[in-house]
Amino acid sequence: MKKLIIILVVTILVSGLILSGCTQPTPTPTPTPTPTPTPTPTPEAKILKMGSIWGLSGPGSAHDIMERDAAQLCADWINEKGGITVKGEKYLIELIAEDNKQSPAGSVDAATKLVYQDKVKFVFGGVIPMIVDSIASVTEKEKVLYCSGRTAIVSPEQPYTFASNYGFAAPVPFVWEMALEKYPSVKSTGFIVEDEPGAKAIYDLSASIAGARGLKLMEPQIHPWEATEYYPEWVKVMAQNPDVVDVGLKLPDNLANCVKQGRELGYTKPMITAITGDPTLILNMIGNPEYATDFIYTGLDVYGPDASPMIKEMVKRWEAKYKTNCDQAACEAWDCVWCLTQAIEKAQSLDPTDVKNAWENMQTMETINGTARIGGAEAFGINHMVFNPCPVTLVMNGKIEYVKWVDPWIP
Repeated sequence: MKKLIIILVVTILVSGLILSGCTQPTPTPTPTPTPTPTPTPTPEAKILKMGSIWGLSGPGSAHDIMERDAAQLCADWINEKGGITVKGEKYLIELIAEDNKQSPAGSVDAATKLVYQDKVKFVFGGVIPMIVDSIASVTEKEKVLYCSGRTAIVSPEQPYTFASNYGFAAPVPFVWEMALEKYPSVKSTGFIVEDEPGAKAIYDLSASIAGARGLKLMEPQIHPWEATEYYPEWVKVMAQNPDVVDVGLKLPDNLANCVKQGRELGYTKPMITAITGDPTLILNMIGNPEYATDFIYTGLDVYGPDASPMIKEMVKRWEAKYKTNCDQAACEAWDCVWCLTQAIEKAQSLDPTDVKNAWENMQTMETINGTARIGGAEAFGINHMVFNPCPVTLVMNGKIEYVKWVDPWIP
């Protein structure tokens, strides 16, 4: 079923193109802030508990700790405005955060605790396909509404699962568009693909788009999931001598490692990926500005001039509360809470089924990047994915040279 869905997505995206023409070395984890006390309800307000699932230990934990803290920051912002209003009653949000240990088993354990012990009716968090599916395996059985931060696909087989950000597939055509615009002499492409279902699906899409543009496709180099060394794959890629390399879907830590190791071995041509992330953080992780060059991906500097007004508001609140710098990872988690809140108010109900029905019939909602469209009905069979405005960024010599905002959309 999922293979058919992926093929349909590829067909839609490639047709649109024809018609129109990590391992980052893990940054030092932010010290865990003092937990926010449970909001004290006023006589007019009640408490609504929500489950928050992140990889607070294991690979990439610094990234997920930031997402947990950003989700709490959004909950604080909503609570300051009076909370959620349902049929004239006010509800303040209380988040219960759980660690999934960056593993499917840990995700099942975290979701099980939230659903059966804490009795929450709304859960959010997670972006890696196998993590999302593991959480959904628990929430779907009990009809608990689950909002992933991002996922490759949504499916009628998981009617209570939504994505508050576009899937990793949606920006791929725009990444290729910028690559061929900036590097018109590109005639061939190589691939480094993680041995993980979601990463392989994104490779299928990227290869289809590149092939539709007339590029010669080199044999993909498969990399063990979560392994930190990319030198063996790069040796094979350099023997192929492609004009550009799609480094693919990766954990935040691995993305920077892959870029750095390729440059260390002497690959000087462009690299691309549809992965999100803060350019400043990625550049710091790569280290050498000479390595962080000719690199295109869907990142945004939240301190840069291209940041939206809401992002600037989040950054101000972040620095006031946590006393550290913020980055783009926070945006994804913020939208989990904000999108879920809007769907609840649209439904005017705290029943997950009512909220599900309301959300899948919405056409737009607000996100931290601006107004987003709700889509996926034609491609996936269910209208459960939020397509917010997406930045595509070109990094040259350790600096952001160009940012283009695009409107990813899968109907």
